[in-house]
Amino acid sequence: MIAARINKQLFAGAALFLAAAHAAATTCSCANVPLLGTMELATPGDGKWFLATSYEYHDASELVSGSSTVPDTTGRDRTSEALVVELSRGLVGKLSFSAMLATVRHDRTVGGIHDQVSGLGDAIVMLKYSPASISLYSRHALSFGVGAQIPLGEDDASRDGIVFAEDLQPSTGALSGILWAYGARALNESRSARLYASATYSSNGENDRDYRFGHSTTASIGGAYQTQTPWGFNLELLYRHAERDERAAATIPNTGGEWLDLVPAVQYHINESMALRASGKIPVSRDLNDELQFTTRYSVRLTVSWIFGD
Repeated sequence: MIAARINKQLFAGAALFLAAAHAAATTCSCANVPLLGTMELATPGDGKWFLATSYEYHDASELVSGSSTVPDTTGRDRTSEALVVELSRGLVGKLSFSAMLATVRHDRTVGGIHDQVSGLGDAIVMLKYSPASISLYSRHALSFGVGAQIPLGEDDASRDGIVFAEDLQPSTGALSGILWAYGARALNESRSARLYASATYSSNGENDRDYRFGHSTTASIGGAYQTQTPWGFNLELLYRHAERDERAAATIPNTGGEWLDLVPAVQYHINESMALRASGKIPVSRDLNDELQFTTRYSVRLTVSWIFGD
């Protein structure tokens, strides 16, 4: 009985807080959609596995100047889709390992001309250390992680011999480093209500064409509540800052800036080891560099997750 309750708390901690805290589709430079997803907060215990499969859709057709939306007369339509598989494994002690692999499809229509590029995206691997976890005996959670984003897919897709811009490529083509931290506190005895915060820093490398996506920092704060029924709810405020992109050490105009998004989510626990989750990203404010940028109008994510093992 106690073991079952601990397993349920573990799954609630790993699954209720599934958050898209670092999806890079906040700008039209979204070759690495998404960066971090459910694996960011899933830290299974010793010998346990956490597996999640997600579908993510981004509409990146909104034209913005600074913090103001601008009417778009170009007839441009820009969307990205990703199918993501994420796997986490509890190792010895307080260590765990996470990995993510995504396939990505970008669609762009400008002036009646449609371009579509799809393929394998980047992979992410991360080693985490969790000195504290929410359980029957603790109301606090604390985790730190270090990882890498590894280019596996195509980053030189072309049409008629002309290579598409980086924002249409499935992969960034560059190796990047990731630092991550997370903390949470349960607000009641049942651990059903929680507050949490997380932060991520990504240091991006250059690809073979000397292009580098701007280094980025994200920070989020949110709350989650698991009802006495299988339903759970989550609300998060997500901030992201991205530096300007560069090519051959020269900054690229109309890239980078700051974004603030609201991320609501609802989750249904099918049983103690499986859950379904739906979340969305709603822009609250943007302050983007230079004159004009296309950015995310909204995004949605659907996830099914499992926890299993000893």
